[in-house]
Amino acid sequence: MALPKDPRQKMINIMYLVLTALLALNVSAEILNAFKVVDNSLKESNGVLSNSTSGIYANFEELLKDPKSAQKAAIWKPKADQIKVLADEASVLIDKYKQELKVEAELAADGSFREDNIDAATRLFDTKGAGKILYNKLAEFKTKLLAVDPEMAAQIGARLPLNLDIPKSGSGNIMTGNKVQDWITSYFHMTPTVAALTMLSKFQNDVKNSENLAATFCISQVGSVKLIMDKFEPLVGTSSTYLMPGEEMTVIAGLGAFNSNVKPTVTIDGRSIAVNANGVAESKFNVGGSGSRSMNVSVSFIDPNTGESKTISKKVDYTIGSPSGVAVSADKMNVLYVGVDNPLTITAGAGSEKVSAQFSGGSISKVSGNKYIAKPSQGASGDHTVTVLVEGKAAGKITYRVKQLPSPMPFVGNLKPGFVSSSSFKAMGGVIAKLEDSEFDAPFEVISYKVGAESQAGDFIQIENKGPRWTGQAASLINGLKPGKSIIITDIIVRDPAGRSRTLSASLGYNLK
Repeated sequence: MALPKDPRQKMINIMYLVLTALLALNVSAEILNAFKVVDNSLKESNGVLSNSTSGIYANFEELLKDPKSAQKAAIWKPKADQIKVLADEASVLIDKYKQELKVEAELAADGSFREDNIDAATRLFDTKGAGKILYNKLAEFKTKLLAVDPEMAAQIGARLPLNLDIPKSGSGNIMTGNKVQDWITSYFHMTPTVAALTMLSKFQNDVKNSENLAATFCISQVGSVKLIMDKFEPLVGTSSTYLMPGEEMTVIAGLGAFNSNVKPTVTIDGRSIAVNANGVAESKFNVGGSGSRSMNVSVSFIDPNTGESKTISKKVDYTIGSPSGVAVSADKMNVLYVGVDNPLTITAGAGSEKVSAQFSGGSISKVSGNKYIAKPSQGASGDHTVTVLVEGKAAGKITYRVKQLPSPMPFVGNLKPGFVSSSSFKAMGGVIAKLEDSEFDAPFEVISYKVGAESQAGDFIQIENKGPRWTGQAASLINGLKPGKSIIITDIIVRDPAGRSRTLSASLGYNLK
């Protein structure tokens, strides 16, 4: 614009140019308020991120105490600690520069400062060199963070929010020259103080976001296992392997996925079965004579999620038919026990009134219809035969193993050995013996046992007691015991349902409290 020759007009035009420049330098209150809103939002976000990341670091302490996760936590916690140190250093430096920037903008005692000051950021970050230090610290933070673990760098490197690239100018061109200086100029040159504070909060948010991503990756590795399923096998099961005409069968089918490097241990009735390349065990055996049978299948494996050893067991029932149509099934167990009633179900393709049975190991009697009771004799053991008769003629034979009942477990009332209440123990009044996990309600009578405990005089004494309930001296000894004392019950003799006496190998120990 050419200046007019008239001096008065010259003065008016110069004043207009000065006013325009002053207006350009003046930052409106609306813009300042907008920066403050953004800055407050970033501060709240930083607080949320800090709480979240602190929770992750606290979880590492709990994982170290848990035996299931301690080994992996010991590997990844030191890496998380490195991340925390790097993030804290960067965040503390940013907080320091926030305070120094306010001082440059005439910080007052009441905490106020010149929010629209456009020289403070330039002096601090350009003239005094704080911008170069900040840039180098942020670049160092990002580089060292990704160097903590190569796999972590590959997973989260592209997602880190911290970006130190120089922003494009208003014309779309990237500034050229000294990279650090251009970065400082882009963010802090002639920038209002409140806007510079907002940029610092933004970089602090980038640091905390990056820290949270890295810490989350570390803690996820404690519970993560790469398990590649490279073998597949169809799994088919049926509701029964022996059915009568018109009965319903259920078929369950699915696909089992296996890892060829992680094979389970399989046992059938205690026998170890080899596992093939597909992770499947196969066993072939002769089923023997007709009748109902079952097998116990156990599969042991290492849980890939926790590293814990686990075992899954399943009972498989099956029935072996007879060519003549004769079937005998034990209603409770697949063996017959001496001294108890063993219920059997017998069918022979004829009316139940025409069917009868004989038992080589003892007696057998019909209860009603196709229901029978077999009672092995006291001396019976090993394999014995149930012969099914139709109208007095042999129609089929089924072999069963005959065994003595296993020894029962002793208890004081319903209390298992260990620490028990003194009053509860004394209230039980005696010792009982019963089969655990048995289908039979086989009564065992306690004949005698010995009670050992510390007497009032401080000596250990042992008293024999006759019968299941403690009486006489044994009762006096027990009733006089105080909390903190121990009781041992040994030499327990019982009478089984067959009338024979046996001494139990198990003893009982209780600590009164």
